[in-house]
Amino acid sequence: TLSRTGMFARLMRSVCCSDCLGCTPIMLRRAVQLLPSSLRTIPQTCAAAQRGFANLNLTDAGVLKKFIGIEDNLGVEPDARGKLTSMLHDLIDAVQTLPDSSDYRRAVEATAQYRLKVLDNNDSDQAVEEVLDSHMEELILETKEELALAPLMSSWKPWQVPEDYQVPVVDYTSADAILNAPPPPK
Repeated sequence: TLSRTGMFARLMRSVCCSDCLGCTPIMLRRAVQLLPSSLRTIPQTCAAAQRGFANLNLTDAGVLKKFIGIEDNLGVEPDARGKLTSMLHDLIDAVQTLPDSSDYRRAVEATAQYRLKVLDNNDSDQAVEEVLDSHMEELILETKEELALAPLMSSWKPWQVPEDYQVPVVDYTSADAILNAPPPPK
């Protein structure tokens, strides 16, 4: 059997790095919720628990982007609003070659128009990020990937289905019927 400290150390290694230097408050809360109630006291051997997060101001956008990895993994865009706006306009132009009846075109246009409307109606980047529930850098990456997909959709033409195409229909079987069925004979 493991001691309380040993169990906590094993649990922490499963949710963060081995020396607990990358622990976040969310990871710690998640780890504590996995523990039985009798083991929910944090031993003093965990470096993250000892140093605490009291001096971390997560209301500052720069600190938050650094803390959750946006700055390191995506890079902070100096003119994120301008770049996102121009990319969204480029995306709308890119899907104009698709037929008006294409569901893909309608979905992309609606999403891009909504994001442009949010950008126009909110003065601060923080307000835009709050309304769209995403960081500007993530939205830029998503728009860049959608811009790469639009020409492929144009060449694939998924809206052109032959008249004689039959959609395969799989018969519905209730999970209860399978789970409660008598065992097969031996």
